[in-house]
Amino acid sequence: MTAHPFVLGKLKRTSLTEQAVQGLLQHIEDEKMKPGAPLPSEARLGETLGVSRTVIREALKTLKGLGVVEIANGKSPAIRRDLDASALGIYFSRALQVLENSTEDLMDVRASLEGRAAALAAKRRTSEQLARMSDLVIQMQAQLQRPSVYASLDTELHLEIARASGNLLLFQMIGSIRASLEMQSRQGMERRKTEASLQKVQDGHAELVELIGNGDAEGAAKCMLAHMKSALQVLNGRRPAARARRAVAPAAA
Repeated sequence: MTAHPFVLGKLKRTSLTEQAVQGLLQHIEDEKMKPGAPLPSEARLGETLGVSRTVIREALKTLKGLGVVEIANGKSPAIRRDLDASALGIYFSRALQVLENSTEDLMDVRASLEGRAAALAAKRRTSEQLARMSDLVIQMQAQLQRPSVYASLDTELHLEIARASGNLLLFQMIGSIRASLEMQSRQGMERRKTEASLQKVQDGHAELVELIGNGDAEGAAKCMLAHMKSALQVLNGRRPAARARRAVAPAAA
């Protein structure tokens, strides 16, 4: 089998490592390299790009950190076989630290992603996934007075809904904001001072799972968006507008 020639232009500017990263990414894209496909050796890459092996090593470390390549001792670097959204998680955590209006902006992102995930989950969820959601809702009911524990279970529920969407990219994007999601959930529960307000949050989660279980995609999406709106009002120190909502039991598989 004849190997494809590896051709890249020489690097001329000063940011050699960054340029090496961009050059390698361009090669991977141009060659449509598949998961598991090996890159040339460090020596070959350095020769082709006109840089030292030290620069190549730094560039490959950057690509590894981005989840693009995997590096094993004694083997040539290879295209990573699975997707890694950890870089997105770092980005969102950093964004919450430095951006103004980051709470509102993150909730906007969550509403777009999780509203769609809820709709897809209503169409695609399996009986096992629905059973898992229902079990989480039951566990959450018992932890209403423990914000940290409740927030952890709440996060697992949102991730389970994302998983049930059947869309891997959607699931990984939502998963990338896991830490931020859990933090917002905990803060929201800590700011709710009455049993009625805590129970309202719980009833909303139970309603959401019931809608997903019933295959109501439109209703599930609307319920998720209403949940996000209410959560944002609490995080911003505003009292959520009262609206009628009946308490529902967790959906059965």
